[in-house]
Amino acid sequence: TITEFFDFQWPYCAKSVSLIEEILEKYPNDVKVVFKSFPLGSHKQARKAAMYALAAGKQGAFFAMYNAIYKDDKWRELRNNEDLPLELARELRLDIRRLKRDMDDSRSLGAQIDTEYNQLRSLSNSYETDEYAGVRLAVPKFFINGREPAGRSFAAFSQVIDEEINKNKY
Repeated sequence: TITEFFDFQWPYCAKSVSLIEEILEKYPNDVKVVFKSFPLGSHKQARKAAMYALAAGKQGAFFAMYNAIYKDDKWRELRNNEDLPLELARELRLDIRRLKRDMDDSRSLGAQIDTEYNQLRSLSNSYETDEYAGVRLAVPKFFINGREPAGRSFAAFSQVIDEEINKNKY
């Protein structure tokens, strides 16, 4: 399991989309990806974009919304249009009424984002093991079965994934 903490307005998160696609292509049956929001305070629209993605997820379209926001650098438009995901939802043929209704339940969506945000924040202080020592609060942040890869390259991810797959074979 790859867990990615991300921010919809951070360029480095946008760059990581192709890495995840490559990994899923190489390991279609062995890897799943869990996305967790970590909207940075300086990115004012990132939290709302994450809420839209979660609302889209209630229609089974989280990953489609995630990809749509990042596709063709659309995420750059969030600064001037915080409701860009609503336009993308139309392109994705989501039920707009339901999406808006789910967005109205911002307390529950916000609570999920807060929980995810705090999961990463807690790692910077609470873990004193060699494996987690010094976890930087920067996104994108990836963990593969709880292990942070040594870099954000296909090779670094593949090495950890192969090790984890081989661990489970024996």
